[in-house]
Amino acid sequence: MNHTLKKFRLHLLLPVLLCAGSAQGQSRWQQTVQAITPVRSQHITGALLDSLIAVSERSDVHVRRSPDDATDHSITELEDILIDEGLDITSANRMFVTYRYEADQRSFKTDILELYFIYRPEEYEDADTPIALVDATQPVVRNMLVSNGTTLATNEAVFEPFWDQLRLHQLEDGTVVKVGNKVIRDEDEAAREKQKILSIIRRFLY
Repeated sequence: MNHTLKKFRLHLLLPVLLCAGSAQGQSRWQQTVQAITPVRSQHITGALLDSLIAVSERSDVHVRRSPDDATDHSITELEDILIDEGLDITSANRMFVTYRYEADQRSFKTDILELYFIYRPEEYEDADTPIALVDATQPVVRNMLVSNGTTLATNEAVFEPFWDQLRLHQLEDGTVVKVGNKVIRDEDEAAREKQKILSIIRRFLY
């Protein structure tokens, strides 16, 4: 797509984005979205957690226990805390991914801000235990997301970075749980919000 046509499409789309984001009259659109997905072994989410642990063990990666934890821990310190509770990093079975989308008349940008791992007992949906919160904007973490990944089960010659696989429209079983400051608990509303965001993204990507 040439630059002139792309700029023309962005110009046409911007009023729609501004309306969707309740930001009429502004020249820039921004939306923060949080989704939750299961963490499974032999899956991209399990591979991602393993890679994060490995990178954190050999690099200076700051990790917090939860959004309410103001203390930065090394991965070893956090592991010791979890072990005292009968857990470890790999006990995580859910992951929250926080995205930030930005658009203006010239560009569209997607960013991954945080990865937050929790343990949620299957029989107790309201008994989440924080495991680890990782600031995904840290250079070491960002490099890992872009440079590391998995190969396709059907074609080992194809390598997919974690960054690409974590995109909302690629995330398997990803459920939107927060848009801006609005927490979403109803499944039908979550599905509607996800489709609304994805429809905006697709207008830019295609």
